[in-house]
Amino acid sequence: MIKFFRRIRQKLLSENKFTKYILYAIGEIVLVVIGILIALGINNWNEKRKEGNFELQLLYSFKDGLKKDLQDLEGNVRWHKRGLAAADTILFALENDKDYDIDKIARNFSDFMTPTFFRYSTSAFETLKSKGITTISNKQLRDAIIGVYDSQYNFFLVNERYFVDELERGFAEVFPTRFESAYDYDLTKPDFPGSLRPLNFEALKKDQEMLYYIRSTQNRTRILVDWQYAQLRSRIVELMSKINTEIEHLESQ
Repeated sequence: MIKFFRRIRQKLLSENKFTKYILYAIGEIVLVVIGILIALGINNWNEKRKEGNFELQLLYSFKDGLKKDLQDLEGNVRWHKRGLAAADTILFALENDKDYDIDKIARNFSDFMTPTFFRYSTSAFETLKSKGITTISNKQLRDAIIGVYDSQYNFFLVNERYFVDELERGFAEVFPTRFESAYDYDLTKPDFPGSLRPLNFEALKKDQEMLYYIRSTQNRTRILVDWQYAQLRSRIVELMSKINTEIEHLESQ
């Protein structure tokens, strides 16, 4: 093709058709420019297609991660609700002069005092930070993702740490003189049933410090479940909905 254009130029020059040569040269330049622009357009289109595919893959990663986070959250909430029910049973036995099964009471104390830890997936958010936050083209969705991962999760983890620290304080300062031992779990059975056996259950009925600790921890657990976990769950579900909407939008383009 280059030799073809060169022959045309040489022919025009040899025939002293300078005006036609200039027009031809301009036309050739225009064709070259058009060719470059087309190549750039194709390259830009390919780059945007790659960026769009990567964004879509990243959104699917967020979707999968949030689904796992929600499962972990809901599992923790079920465990805490079991602990709250156990506390009700303990307090009923302490506050009423009725027969009780000490083995069941020991299991209830263990259920009540077993901590949970919210574990969430960070891979998608770390990828987003490394690639640049603008990888997500929808600004409102970007803000929502940052709000959950960089704010809501951190806020929750701080409050969860306070809750677990109070359980640890109970094991260290309240329980040693009143119970046989802590962290006694049967790891061979489902749900790892535990036993936190009182040395003298009857004495606990008049033990104001112990009663105060049980009621206070029960109240803390309710706040954790009914406010902090509930708020976190609401934000996760809302973000999942926004991500699903954006995935449908990108796939329809």
